[in-house]
Amino acid sequence: METPVDPLGLSASGWEAVLESWGEPRYRGRQIFESLHRHRRRDYALALELPAALRARLAAEMPIRLPEIVRREESRDGSVKYGMRLSDGALIEAVFMPGFRSFSEANEFEDARAPDAGPLPIETGESAVRRPARGSTDPQERFTICVSSQTGCAVDCAFCVTGRLGGGRNLLAGEIIGEIDAVLSDVGRSPEGLRVVFMGMGEPFLNPDAVMAALDVLQEVLPARRVTVSTSGITPAFERFAARERRPNLAVSLNAADSEIRASIMPIERSYPLAGVLAAMRAWPLESHRRITVEYVLIAGVNDAPADADRLVRLLAGMRVKVNAIPLNEDPTYLPGWKRPSEPAIDRFAERLTRDGVPVTVRRSRGPDTSAACGQLKGRTEDPRRRSR
Repeated sequence: METPVDPLGLSASGWEAVLESWGEPRYRGRQIFESLHRHRRRDYALALELPAALRARLAAEMPIRLPEIVRREESRDGSVKYGMRLSDGALIEAVFMPGFRSFSEANEFEDARAPDAGPLPIETGESAVRRPARGSTDPQERFTICVSSQTGCAVDCAFCVTGRLGGGRNLLAGEIIGEIDAVLSDVGRSPEGLRVVFMGMGEPFLNPDAVMAALDVLQEVLPARRVTVSTSGITPAFERFAARERRPNLAVSLNAADSEIRASIMPIERSYPLAGVLAAMRAWPLESHRRITVEYVLIAGVNDAPADADRLVRLLAGMRVKVNAIPLNEDPTYLPGWKRPSEPAIDRFAERLTRDGVPVTVRRSRGPDTSAACGQLKGRTEDPRRRSR
């Protein structure tokens, strides 16, 4: 059975090829792409620049299927977690994270050591941080959408709820773009000011075809520097992503500075050892203004000691990186026994890296009160391993 063409996941050149195969001028393909992704029309009938017969054929042969928002949970900090149902009934989650005007170069996560400081201020005054309004188009008011690339995750990191719930199927490129579209429509925003991070459910490097196709679409409307792809270290895929003419930002989830500890919390270490991951990172071509982000989930008593920080410094010596230290987002149901380090321990770890010249940000993950934070996304509501027992 032939796989249906995925209209939202087609790049401009992909659309041109489709239209050429239909006997239409290639420029019609560019018109369709612009209608879908710049004008964000989700009904071919609205593309009046196209002939009526072509609009009718598109509607019949290439229908646009958007994910259905079935759950919406808003956090105190303005983040929103979305539960979405795909056309086959599969469930995924995506997260909207508002930006703040005072951070003109803010990325999706601000540095914040204290976990219980509450939401950012919304009071008036010159020193206050102003929240972006729904529907705002101010380019200074940047915001981020965290997207899923799979309906589960087979990597099974010990500190990640998504991994605890097991694997799932790959998303199509159009389903990934559909996540973004659904969120933009719900919050009333255009892509102006948008950043996209592939840090939701799934391992992006295990779904390279769809993620690359989604990047082809996104990078027609967003600068490459505003898209980040995260991986746990699937080394065979590094070269393919690195070969792109316009590369996304790269984030690599290391979480330990030696193979033994890493294997104890990341089973993927046995298939793709740390040494190979570091070699792939060193081979990644970096523009002069970019660094690779090293994601490091801090777990009390596991990888948060000063000696762990010292090992990490030595491991990253000579590499243009920045460390994103992520205090564990606890979940007693799915991550029993795992604890977030104390604030002094977090500070000691970060200060050790800073002392030795390694840039570090301590991330306060957005939306922890709605389980929308790093490592907390889950399309299912029941651990299949618990059910089998």
